[in-house]
Amino acid sequence: MNLYEASTRLKYAAIGVKKTRDVNRLARAHRGKMSAFFRKQRGMVLDALQEKQYLFTESYHRLAETQYTLNDFGLLWDDIASETELELQVIITQMEAGALTKGASVAESMFVPGKGGSFDLMNPRAVNFFLEHGGSIDYIRDLQKTTGNQLKTIIADSLKNQRTYGETAKTISTKFTQFSRQRAQLIAVTETGNSYEAGNRALIDSVSDAGVQMEKSWANSQDDKVSDGCLENSAAGWIPLNAPFPSGHQQPLRFPGCRCYCLFREIQP
Repeated sequence: MNLYEASTRLKYAAIGVKKTRDVNRLARAHRGKMSAFFRKQRGMVLDALQEKQYLFTESYHRLAETQYTLNDFGLLWDDIASETELELQVIITQMEAGALTKGASVAESMFVPGKGGSFDLMNPRAVNFFLEHGGSIDYIRDLQKTTGNQLKTIIADSLKNQRTYGETAKTISTKFTQFSRQRAQLIAVTETGNSYEAGNRALIDSVSDAGVQMEKSWANSQDDKVSDGCLENSAAGWIPLNAPFPSGHQQPLRFPGCRCYCLFREIQP
């Protein structure tokens, strides 16, 4: 390995460390907001169920094998999801805005200094990202639907086992707290990771638009938790900027919680 190769390897190792630290820091900053949001929803669910304790009486338990009671809960959850929809959208878009900006600034300062790229949240690529994610009502409603399905599973199990309202409320408090804590972490890591990579890519695309020829590679966390699909993407090495990786993705994240990141460099003549 010559001096140039050694210095290049050190440079990209440093970029990888910075990217990982940035994403982890951003995720921690927003994880608390997601956790608080889920706690609020838990309280709303328990309050609403307290007004419908008759759902857990013996006469209604006889209907547990039908969809009647679960549909009743579905309507209850729809009201809560609708009431909290805007709040969730604000939390998600705040995550995305910070990570997009940070990702772009890192690309500008470390990858292509002085090459003419520029980025702000009015950048058309940033606007499109918002419209497809936090700015999309369907995207937000899909997140809410996942929460509703998790709660519905708890309710269905309570009905099947003929649990009282008190027992059901205790189960919701325990299980919802457990999975919402894990989910808050997963959402924070995924939203900030995707947005950070999108900000990186938006700046690099602007540089490419200015006539600089760029290429990319898929970097993984280099431990035994890396999935086979991400290993295959990494093995592809440096590929053209607009070419898909073997998995079909343009850049990480390949799945929720993916820890990979993209590296970029100018093609040398």
